[in-house]
Amino acid sequence: MKSFLAAILSLIIPGLGQLYAGNLISAIIWFICIAVLDYILGWTIIVPIIMHLACAVTAYIQKAKQVDN
Repeated sequence: MKSFLAAILSLIIPGLGQLYAGNLISAIIWFICIAVLDYILGWTIIVPIIMHLACAVTAYIQKAKQVDN
């Protein structure tokens, strides 16, 4: 359940799920990358949407690894 929360947090604000998972550097990188892509490309292009989903998936994986350990 905690892994799903990390994914949902990253869908809301990119990088927040990584921060929840305890990965500060990863959170900052995702936040900056998504913010730049959103600003440059806007939401009319599919790339930022794919990046949001990738961010959520990585947050899920990072938190799942923590829970397993």
